Amino acid sequence: MQSIHRRRQRNRMFSRFACGLFGLSILCVAAPAESCADDFFESQIRPLLITHCIECHGAKKQESGLRLDSREGWLHGGDSGAAIVPGDPESSLLIKAVNGSDDAAQMPPDGKLTPDEIAHLVTWVKQGAIDPRVEAMESASASGPMDLEAAKQFWSFQPLSKVSPPEVKDARWAANPVDAFVRAKLKQNELTPVGEADKRTLIRRATFDLTGLPPTPAEVHEFLNDSSPNAFASLVDRLLQSPAYGERWGRHWLDVARYADTAGDGSDYPVPEAGQYRDWVVNAFNRDQPFDEFVREQIAGDILAQDGPADLYAERVTATGFLAIGKRYGYAPNTTYQYLDFADVIDSVGRSILGLSLGCARCHDHKFDPVSAADYYALYGIFESTKWAFPGGEEHKRPAHFPALVPAADAVRLDKVKADELARLNGDIARLTREQSKLDGKSFAGGVDLGWEAQTLDKPPSKPWFSGGPNVVLADAQSPYTHIHPAGTRGVRVAAPKPHDGIRYSFEQALHSVPGKQIHFTIDFRTGAASTPQGAYRFYLGRGVVQSLAIECSVTATEFAIRSGGEWEIIRKLEPGTWYTLRVTLDQAKQTYSGIVGTIDDLSEFNDKPLNPNWDGIADTFICDGIGHVEGPAPTRDLDNLGLQDISFGIPGSGPVVVPEPELASQQRLAELNAQLAALTKQRDETLATPAYPVAYGVSEGKPTNTRLQRRGEPERLGDEVPRRFLEVLGGDTLDPESTGSGRLELADWLTRPSNPLTARVIVNRVWQWHFGQGLVSTPSDFGARGELPSHPELLEWLTSEFIASGWSIKSLHRMMMNSQTYTLASKHHAKNLTADPSNRWLWHYARRPLDAESIRDAMLAVSGQLDRTIPPPHPFPAVETWSFSIHRPFHAVYDSNHRSIYLMLQRNRRHPFLAMFDAADPNVSVPKRLPTTTPTQSLFLMNSPFVHQQSEAFANQILASSEDDASRVRLTYERILGRVATDAEVNQTLTFLSAYEHKLASVETSTETPTTDAWAAIARVLLSSNEFLYVD
Repeated sequence: MQSIHRRRQRNRMFSRFACGLFGLSILCVAAPAESCADDFFESQIRPLLITHCIECHGAKKQESGLRLDSREGWLHGGDSGAAIVPGDPESSLLIKAVNGSDDAAQMPPDGKLTPDEIAHLVTWVKQGAIDPRVEAMESASASGPMDLEAAKQFWSFQPLSKVSPPEVKDARWAANPVDAFVRAKLKQNELTPVGEADKRTLIRRATFDLTGLPPTPAEVHEFLNDSSPNAFASLVDRLLQSPAYGERWGRHWLDVARYADTAGDGSDYPVPEAGQYRDWVVNAFNRDQPFDEFVREQIAGDILAQDGPADLYAERVTATGFLAIGKRYGYAPNTTYQYLDFADVIDSVGRSILGLSLGCARCHDHKFDPVSAADYYALYGIFESTKWAFPGGEEHKRPAHFPALVPAADAVRLDKVKADELARLNGDIARLTREQSKLDGKSFAGGVDLGWEAQTLDKPPSKPWFSGGPNVVLADAQSPYTHIHPAGTRGVRVAAPKPHDGIRYSFEQALHSVPGKQIHFTIDFRTGAASTPQGAYRFYLGRGVVQSLAIECSVTATEFAIRSGGEWEIIRKLEPGTWYTLRVTLDQAKQTYSGIVGTIDDLSEFNDKPLNPNWDGIADTFICDGIGHVEGPAPTRDLDNLGLQDISFGIPGSGPVVVPEPELASQQRLAELNAQLAALTKQRDETLATPAYPVAYGVSEGKPTNTRLQRRGEPERLGDEVPRRFLEVLGGDTLDPESTGSGRLELADWLTRPSNPLTARVIVNRVWQWHFGQGLVSTPSDFGARGELPSHPELLEWLTSEFIASGWSIKSLHRMMMNSQTYTLASKHHAKNLTADPSNRWLWHYARRPLDAESIRDAMLAVSGQLDRTIPPPHPFPAVETWSFSIHRPFHAVYDSNHRSIYLMLQRNRRHPFLAMFDAADPNVSVPKRLPTTTPTQSLFLMNSPFVHQQSEAFANQILASSEDDASRVRLTYERILGRVATDAEVNQTLTFLSAYEHKLASVETSTETPTTDAWAAIARVLLSSNEFLYVD
């Protein structure tokens, strides 16, 4: 408490002194959102309503009279009135319901939405609740959508044109063709460019731009002392060779690619392999991979990998993470919600690569662009023909279908090596366990306490048993049979009538079906004497609770049945109140099971019944529940004498069985067995946990299929089949009739072929935007009718042509753009220009910009000396075998690190606190550009957060160690944090601040032990919170 009090004291003093010295406000300018309201509805709201609402409030069912499957439905409302008041979330019943307000029933009833989902609903309602789900598209433009003929005349769909730079008289603006195009526009609009920025400003601008880090004082001095005409070009080349370049520009692409380290379903399962895709992107930028190859590998890398070379196999499979990395909607690796995954990937491919909002054609032909619903479902078929890695979910809590990073033949071989090793270990464990069981007497008939003798009378069953429902251990539930277990004193009465209640036993040593061996199962049971024919209870035997079923038996008050193939077969009649014994032998080699059931004097046989064809040959779980062959409440039953082993059990009526007392001579052998079993079990667990080969969070080829059009985007309302093909406006190419693949390889080729005018234009425009703050097309993910026209169309054409001629080299684009007079302009204002062109559309000055979230954090770590520039190890996610996340208990973690921010664990549903605070990209959507905001909490965070305090204190210690002279320390402080020389007035002002701060610290009751360090840390926080640090000029 004292340390907290001291920090509050220091913060109050800091605030008073700092406000007198420097401006602390963060003056970010919020940009308007570019995505149309329809896009937001299609990407965020429609999937949410379908997943959580439509089942109870749709066409088939209208709880409380409310429908949420159309705009008319929620406007009309239900029993309580209109569900939504457009523009007023506080008055909207839907918002109250999802927030759990007292005056509205909690919705959905089976669990609250995630904070992000609620926020999306609030945003949607606040923006007017635009809902395109109407038959007559009222909001369509008066002229209707652009048709294919009109598209031929639209600028972005036209082939690239060859343009030459205009002639300019000013020699400074003639050296680089980029400047010629810009100067011509400035002259046309009667604007005069400002002068060039000074060299300190330029190195800080270029270093942050290309690496996301500030230049060091040594790097600044080297640049200042380089008087050659190519000094800036050399600086650009040096920065492009830095590993930090890929980390900075890879992060730009990850914004577009909607990257996160978690799945984004309600449980937000972690995806440890996601980081491999992130690292692939960083490396691709560092090695200047041609952008057309970069795109092709992200769409079809797994297919390209088949043709070699072998050393690129893993990289190319990893690249397909671009498709898999989006927000996921399913709870298990099946097709139930996969149409939402396809909606995400089609929209993301359209926006990120083509600059088109393809998602707007999901429910109907695009209202503005020449993209039809048939186009959408032609692409849908390509992705439906693809197998997708499943990250884990509410129902299936383990990853599935992750593609191997080794060729298929190697994967088969390595799988066999692992399977053989596991079989050997399991065999050794089983052999030693059998020997142990014979010696220690604790394990009998295949497990511990299978006869309930270790349980407490009149109490519910406890470990090693699992019990659900009103079950109790009773003396009256003891079986009379003694041919399997010795005569006992108790059994269990299962009185749970609900289908999923009952008891479960997990055998510590699973039995594995091996050639020449059979698995033997037994149990004694009695249905209550007072039971009347109602429902049935079930005996389940298999691996895990649901993983792999071997056999099922079903019992009512009057009959016993077994599952034979897909049908239930009645084996015999039963009498309530009578004890019966069941013995079953499983023979996987024959794929059959046989057995007997009855009393000693009345046994019924069943032979060669088919095992479940999907059983994997492992038996480790017994369940008795209420899911039998007859519906209704399951009757009360008594159970006793469970057994599971690979040697045959005794015949009913034999015995009685007696457990021998262990001999003294066996104790030493038992100790040896315990040690050997512990070592073997550890080795087996490690082998199980170690993948046979590395895998990627990506995609692989599935079963080729054409899909059917979904009317209004609803998978239940199917229309005609749509052949897989490319967009009509870009050629409409169809797959070869002989094609046996998904179509992704062809799609990759269509996207990057020279005749496609969009892909190269879009990335060139993005690179321009990331350098200058605004693209030549200011809507970087929308080159369609709703997008803005290019401000400098000839410049965009020339840059795109040069980019393709360079071999699609991103680094060549950097050099063309940065080695221009336009890039090196100062950021100062000019009154006349500002009046004529306040948004700087014509580029008369360099636009001053705030640092993004990652650069703020990385720069603070860098100047404090705490930045770890190495590539970190994988995130410390919980072990996969422990995963049991659910919508009520979703995964959440924040992993602290001093590595660069691109390597922080990014959670999709609960974003990283620092990055979210400073407007990092939302990983749920493809983000074309960051939208900075201004909030008081940002300033408060910079003043008070432990992270900023830690960096300030580390910086203070370094500064104090650098010199004995305070004035020299102040000058170094300014150089390291702000990249410039402090003026004499600033030096004196800072020295006065330090002295006053130390004096004030000494006067407070809870004085600090390090007043000098604290004072220097305070000045560091002042500068780290200043606009001069937080902006790039």
